[in-house]
Amino acid sequence: MYEACFNNSFTNELVYYVLLLLLLLISPLLFVWELIVAVRSSFRRSENMSGKVVLITGASSGLGELMAYEYAKRGAYLAIIAIEEPESRLKQVAHTARELGSPDVLFLFADVSKVDECRMFVEETVKHFGQRG
Repeated sequence: MYEACFNNSFTNELVYYVLLLLLLLISPLLFVWELIVAVRSSFRRSENMSGKVVLITGASSGLGELMAYEYAKRGAYLAIIAIEEPESRLKQVAHTARELGSPDVLFLFADVSKVDECRMFVEETVKHFGQRG
């Protein structure tokens, strides 16, 4: 009964292309789903950062700002660094980080492309916070 359907070359090609089309449509959705699951699970594992010092460069905006807020929520001491510019929001970021739970926030203006300034902000961070875990 079914042999007549599968002996037809048109039907064989149709089944082949329909399955190929389904595979091409479903595989990106599965990839996106796996990506979402992986990202969500990485945020669920929250490391205990209370009592630890985190130094973040570029903290006045973008990803650096978001990292400062995330570590502040986890109770880390923060040293946040940014280039001193008229539009720099580093003071506001420090204030918000304190409100989110960071026990102490040190903010410094420095340019990470200059070795002397990098040395300076690392030394200032160690001097301010001491040698913590």
